[in-house]
Amino acid sequence: MVRQERSERTRRNLIRAASTVFDQAGYERATLAAISDRAQVTKGALFFHFAAKSDLARAVQAEACVRSDAALVKLARRETPAFETATAMAHTLVGLLETDMTVRAGAHLAREIRTPDDPSLHCHLNWLDALYRILDRARNDGSLLPGVDVRAAAVLMLSMITGTTALPRLPVGPAGPGPSGPQPPLPPRHASGLRFPRENGDLWLTRMLHLTRPALSDLPAG
Repeated sequence: MVRQERSERTRRNLIRAASTVFDQAGYERATLAAISDRAQVTKGALFFHFAAKSDLARAVQAEACVRSDAALVKLARRETPAFETATAMAHTLVGLLETDMTVRAGAHLAREIRTPDDPSLHCHLNWLDALYRILDRARNDGSLLPGVDVRAAAVLMLSMITGTTALPRLPVGPAGPGPSGPQPPLPPRHASGLRFPRENGDLWLTRMLHLTRPALSDLPAG
């Protein structure tokens, strides 16, 4: 029993280490040596659990789906208008992409490597399925506007969620009114002319939902 627990701890440690390396270096540049070094285990211990880098990638993807799916299932139990639950799911996923290394790595891997169309491995399919189901519920409870294409609405929400990961160094926009009142002016460019102060992905999502909400629901913004 002790040996089994130690083996499971090593496996979890390797998945955490692989998540960090895949997130920082990408799949192609990640090496098993870098992963074993970060996990502080020998290569022999790594190969005992994972025969190849692709096996580690699959383990990271599976763990990312487990973690994000647990959060989505919890939200789906809410007794609130389903469209509000859908927006809560979107904010939760953006938060996980910003704070959970494994979820972020799993989502990146889904784009970097060929991944089976399996929601237990492919984060984006997992999230799309959850969004579709909750938006279909919103159609039934009336919180989604009549005539809205549920599949297209789910894809739109997923696109906004994944899009926030590409936007964190862009400015929010020029001065002017917005969903939260007057906005600050654009910050000055960095000396390189390329970087802006980091903006929170959840803020981007809030603004995108503010623009798209009237086409999807007539519920007042929460």
